[in-house]
Amino acid sequence: MQDDQFTLFNYPTAPHNGTDTSREAAASIVDQVNGLCRDVLCVIRKAQNGLTCDEVEELLGMKHQTASARIRDLTSCQPALLEQRIDSKTGKHMRRLTRSGRTARVYFASS
Repeated sequence: MQDDQFTLFNYPTAPHNGTDTSREAAASIVDQVNGLCRDVLCVIRKAQNGLTCDEVEELLGMKHQTASARIRDLTSCQPALLEQRIDSKTGKHMRRLTRSGRTARVYFASS
């Protein structure tokens, strides 16, 4: 099956904080969650050295809130479709510099 032909979640949801505006925003994106997750997963799969959220944002033209939420969906689903790897030198999750000069975790497609 091609990456663009599958549905990741049978019941996609978008989180909200309970306020009316947050609920409305979540409802407005629920039909797009699968496609956005697919796009994030595909771009990370193609990146041999993984991607930071900042790199996903830049490559896909996504806002930070959208990219980070979809990465969270893909790392917390069962089975997880994205993973973080341990840097053998530091013993911590791999990190890379972002456009702002700060470091961010690097995500990889699960094996």
